[in-house]
Amino acid sequence: MEWLVLPRLSSAQVQGMVSAEGVDHLRQALAKGNGAIAVTAHFGNWELISIYLRSLGFEGGVLARRLRYPEYESFLISMRGARGIHTIARGSLKDVAKLLRANHIIGMLPDQDIDSLDGIFVPFFGRPAYTPLGPAALSLMTGAPIVPCFMLPEGRTFRLIIEPPLLAPDEKDRAQALRHLTEAWSARIEAQIRRFPDHWVWMHRRWKTQPAASTPEHSSTAPARLNQPALALLLVTCHVLLVTVLSGCGQSTPKSKGPPQATFEEPTTSTSTAPSQQMSGFSLTGYQVDGSKRWDLAGEGASVDENIVTIHHPNAVGYEPTRKAYLTASVAQVNQANRHIRMEHNVTIHTSDGLWLTSSVLHWIPDQNQIATDQPVRIETDHMLIRGRGMSGLTELKQMTIPSDIEVVLNPTDHDALTTGPTQVTITCDGPLSFDYGHNIATFEQNVHVNDPNGDLYSDKLIAYLNEKTRTIRYAEAIGHVRIQQHQNTAFSERAVYEPAIGKMTLVGKPSLLVYPSEGNQDAQLSFGGLVSTKASSSSSPPTKTEAASSAEPHTGTTATP
Repeated sequence: MEWLVLPRLSSAQVQGMVSAEGVDHLRQALAKGNGAIAVTAHFGNWELISIYLRSLGFEGGVLARRLRYPEYESFLISMRGARGIHTIARGSLKDVAKLLRANHIIGMLPDQDIDSLDGIFVPFFGRPAYTPLGPAALSLMTGAPIVPCFMLPEGRTFRLIIEPPLLAPDEKDRAQALRHLTEAWSARIEAQIRRFPDHWVWMHRRWKTQPAASTPEHSSTAPARLNQPALALLLVTCHVLLVTVLSGCGQSTPKSKGPPQATFEEPTTSTSTAPSQQMSGFSLTGYQVDGSKRWDLAGEGASVDENIVTIHHPNAVGYEPTRKAYLTASVAQVNQANRHIRMEHNVTIHTSDGLWLTSSVLHWIPDQNQIATDQPVRIETDHMLIRGRGMSGLTELKQMTIPSDIEVVLNPTDHDALTTGPTQVTITCDGPLSFDYGHNIATFEQNVHVNDPNGDLYSDKLIAYLNEKTRTIRYAEAIGHVRIQQHQNTAFSERAVYEPAIGKMTLVGKPSLLVYPSEGNQDAQLSFGGLVSTKASSSSSPPTKTEAASSAEPHTGTTATP
């Protein structure tokens, strides 16, 4: 909310609301002539740091990944740009190096677990945390010092803390130098969070990535664990309590195969006037037929009214060999007769590999590993936002289908994106939209429309092939009644290949082209596979239609790019 006010403030007003400590540290870093790497965290009002420093006359930009909320990204970029602050997409090393060579400042927020970037595990609050190597690598490459900066809210004003620069160590071993410098700036961030813990973005899963050979039970940095006698007593107590009220609820059925086919029923509300049984805690576990754990369900309290168990603040985990799903909500109702669970109010699923789903209501059959809802859903990854109405699939979101009202907003991966390339792509269709993350394929059906900054693509179906790591679209194949619209020109075909990272659309087969002369160019011209269609401008002449493939080349690729 504070950021929404910033565009209305003058430089004098910004300076009046911020008291700064350590600005000389930043000047000291810039005195070397190699620029400075301002490292901060998702902590306090971090956007105000660059705006305040710019008001003092410092120049530079910020390095940022594309947002999963594209409707907000344009606001942030324009807010920074109005102050003369460049926003550089993550992965644009050339632009970052250019800023540093000009002795400017580049701002970074590397305090999160970004497993798509090169990183190492360093201690963070006593636990190994996967930490990006980018700041340290950039410092070693350019000689730019790392300067930790933090903007702390203090009532209606702010305090900027700029700490002494961290210089690259003199070690000859580059790997060790990277580690020591990364540990140094990470420790500075941890120290500030320890001082002001309420200012950090705690909802981020900072420790989601762990070393492959990690053995927490033998690690000195592992979280505290219950001793075996206490744990045994707790389990026996819970077992006795739950068996009396949840007979049969934790039984498992053989794992179903194939796509979800389950029907979900609303829990039957009891009409009994008898008082319900109350519990201060709740825990339940389901197992596979081979004895392995299939799911967990716990809550802060529960009440039992005949056949329905109402759980407060449920927290569940679904287990699958390659991933986990974490389910939360405000309330859940367990039907003891069929072991179906209805979760409602702020329902969230997030998976161990970075998928997030939110909805108002979710029906869950944990023994069959199936979920469904008929309410609007929102699904997010780092590079893709999906909206739709209804959803059914597997608990871990490895397979899911959204039946209608589908809109997908995506960006190319940071590593593939061109600096001046497309910034936002939207895909809509009538539905259904099916995801199969096991095979990394998504299928859009019925009235598919791809809105790319370079043109519009229409088709009956779009089969998208996903990047296994980032979950973004590598390329997609459009099938059936394909139409590409670029300004006033239109091309038709039965198939096309679309590459969102570079905004390229390639027609396949025997496409045809309608070329309309533009007002600014008397000879409108597009080239298709070496064949050129040209039409002189004339107000009375009809558009030109050109067959762009010969019979000798029945599968000519036709590229429709500006």
